[in-house]
Amino acid sequence: MKTITFFEHQSRAYADIGLTPDHPSIEQVERLNGLFGAELIRVGRRALHATSYVGVIRCGVVTLQILPKIDHDPTGNANASAGTPAFRAAATSAAQNLLYLLSYTHDLEIHQQEIAPLLSKESDWFELLTRLFAASLHRHMQRGMEHAYVLIEEDLPVIRGRWQYDRQQSRRPHVKHRFDMVYDEFSSDTPLNRAFRFVVERLLWLTIDPLNRILLEDLQTWLADVCLCPVISLADLDGIQFSRLNEQFRPAFNLARMFLEGQALRLETGAQLTFAFVFDMNRLFEQFVAQFLICHRAGILPKSWLGGEILVQSRGRGLYLGEQIPSRKQAFRLAPDLMISNGPGVPNLVLDTKYKVLSGQGNQEGVAPEDAYQMLAYSVRLDCPHVLLLYPQAALSTRTRMEFEITGERRHLHVASLDLRQPLSKPDLLIAEFNGILQPLALQNS
Repeated sequence: MKTITFFEHQSRAYADIGLTPDHPSIEQVERLNGLFGAELIRVGRRALHATSYVGVIRCGVVTLQILPKIDHDPTGNANASAGTPAFRAAATSAAQNLLYLLSYTHDLEIHQQEIAPLLSKESDWFELLTRLFAASLHRHMQRGMEHAYVLIEEDLPVIRGRWQYDRQQSRRPHVKHRFDMVYDEFSSDTPLNRAFRFVVERLLWLTIDPLNRILLEDLQTWLADVCLCPVISLADLDGIQFSRLNEQFRPAFNLARMFLEGQALRLETGAQLTFAFVFDMNRLFEQFVAQFLICHRAGILPKSWLGGEILVQSRGRGLYLGEQIPSRKQAFRLAPDLMISNGPGVPNLVLDTKYKVLSGQGNQEGVAPEDAYQMLAYSVRLDCPHVLLLYPQAALSTRTRMEFEITGERRHLHVASLDLRQPLSKPDLLIAEFNGILQPLALQNS
């Protein structure tokens, strides 16, 4: 298996990565782009161009790994030649940071000792996630699988449980030696174990790491008595309940859910397998900021805001800019990424994330006019005097802290950048940076 690593928005010439424009893997990439309805990676005449999607695209014997530019190793350089120590250091730290970023957005449990061997081997991060899932589930299932009382409906030759007499009479009254029975059985064939078996079987089909295969094969054997469903939907996952009896399986379940939510598109061509398991960094950055703020609110929020709510994507609120005349139908839906509010009244702050790199040029330093107009709409509609645009900080750039006053209004647009190019496994510096952004806004509000 050949693994080719890109960083987001990076281009790699075919000659540099040992491929040709007519290589079968390039055709598979184009087919995946068509199935996905977006350019996971752009296919050019002379090169492949990474986009805002990060993750793994596996095309037969070629794996394309796209990493976000959130590397933090001081010896690393994402723009160095592939295969050099500087490039490998950047790729390793970016993959590690991506895992910790996902630990916030998908509530994952990461054990450094489990991922360290894979990081040292330069495995793609899909194999890292597979290891986390397989190791976590393996560890807990060694102590015992989940069992629960499951309702069984069965046609039996003996009376057991509750006889469904009316149903039997309506279906086949002439059959006297079989009985429609309903009974409870203490079984491992639970909805949670069905989800686990589905994901285990899928990952066995996709993984190429030897230890991952060993762990998954053990799990496959232990789950052999559990029904293998042809498909597991997100609605099925939503119906799974946790209690003190099965809470230990929640970290593995969160990983299983992530695999299913990013369900790989598959094209089977002979012995080759093509799939994509990717995330859009625009959405991932938005989710990370929200979950990081919620998780570390005590260290981030100014004291005067600690009693307030943190609302994600205006959850629970139908917010519109105005109404159409004369029908009074609501128009122009508004959905700010985050609001910090002390109650149902005026929010303390409206925050929107933009996964773009500010140019640092001109009196706007690259802030797009349409982004400013969007924040003005939030400010007016919610009567919030302070709104914040948050961007990722680009490599080798200084942090951005700007404030604009809306002419003729006592409304302020704040612009800031957040540095993700630091070890996310140690969040203290990022907490302090976030607090430094919000603290001045709280003082202006008071």
